[in-house]
Amino acid sequence: MKTIWKNILTATVILPGAGAAFAQNQPLTCWYNDHADFTSADSAPAGAAIGSVVKANSGDKTYSYTILARDGTACPVQLPLSTTTAVTVALVRQDEGSCTNDNVADTNSAVVAGSATVSRDTSTTSTAAIRLAGTTPNTSYHVYLKCFRQLGMIRTDAGGNAGRTFDFPTDAGGPVIAFEISPEGAPPGTKLQSLAVKK
Repeated sequence: MKTIWKNILTATVILPGAGAAFAQNQPLTCWYNDHADFTSADSAPAGAAIGSVVKANSGDKTYSYTILARDGTACPVQLPLSTTTAVTVALVRQDEGSCTNDNVADTNSAVVAGSATVSRDTSTTSTAAIRLAGTTPNTSYHVYLKCFRQLGMIRTDAGGNAGRTFDFPTDAGGPVIAFEISPEGAPPGTKLQSLAVKK
């Protein structure tokens, strides 16, 4: 299953525009086909557990993953099938933040430009799935696990969308971690900060 999670096919994903975001976060069900590719998102049923990964039906709704987000652009491009739980947080347009981004918030006025989803693969390795939505088109972004190291690069398509996963040591950064996504050259106003992720 890990191979499926690693090979993200961004060309097959259609993302709604950032302007269509809901005013506030709400429980959403992200749906995936039998290849673990994202297909759609809708309101989660009452009582759905945030962070749960469930084998559901078949076809475009084979697997479900429940998150708390403004809209479906926060859903990972592919589902981490190696786990039954994951944590998804928003990526917000903000140039600076602390090691754990405790000063970053997804408020009504924040401009959300994607998400970071963290899942544990093994006792020593975790995966961060970065999804960019409506950012600068055809641009390479550096992905940093803050106060640890750069994890790699992600490049957007003509619509400013992208998805890629990165492995990192589970014990890196302590019990709370955060990510910074920075485009080449990083002019002011173009960096993204994740909300804090509690492991």
